[in-house]
Amino acid sequence: MGVYVPSCADDPRRPLDSRSGGPPGPAAAPDDVTTVDGIPVTSPSRTLIDMAEVVTVDELRAMFARARAIGLLDPEALHAARARVEWRPSLEMLDEVIAGFCG
Repeated sequence: MGVYVPSCADDPRRPLDSRSGGPPGPAAAPDDVTTVDGIPVTSPSRTLIDMAEVVTVDELRAMFARARAIGLLDPEALHAARARVEWRPSLEMLDEVIAGFCG
């Protein structure tokens, strides 16, 4: 899980116009966020999706394998979280890994 920092209207990472072609802002859907010990964190599924942006395909597969081994890989939650994600450069790689682990 990753620490979740909600975005705000003046967040420079959020495109001003959704037609700008840039990546979506950092906001996560309510189903992708939970609280652990009073700290807002992204769900395991959303964390795996977000990590696809910064790791290699082999590293992502290792993360999926670890999540499965410790009981955090929930195919239904992962597919639902993936459906909520807008365009990202990593989606092709992510979808390949999801298919390999979750069908």
